[in-house]
Amino acid sequence: MIYEHADLRINPDTEEKFVRDFTAVRKLLVEAEGCHSVELLVSVDSPNTYLLRVCWENIEDHTVRFPGTSEANELRRVLMEHCVTPPQVLHFSGQDVSISL
Repeated sequence: MIYEHADLRINPDTEEKFVRDFTAVRKLLVEAEGCHSVELLVSVDSPNTYLLRVCWENIEDHTVRFPGTSEANELRRVLMEHCVTPPQVLHFSGQDVSISL
């Protein structure tokens, strides 16, 4: 499993519309090949900041298969309509790392 974390900085003037729009386009991600789950989390520390967390079967599902789809284009359109900066995206392994102290 691979976890995509996208840091979204949303325009405060369109934040309510962003939440409504995201509810509608969330389905695009959920139905994408290799997508296992989608979460949109709101920051308690930073206003107008959200974390989009998507669990993918593997990184290729997100970086190779999904980007060329019409669903990806629609998701980008909705996000960019509301983001004040391009989303910062990081990928994390689903493998648990134990650290001994």
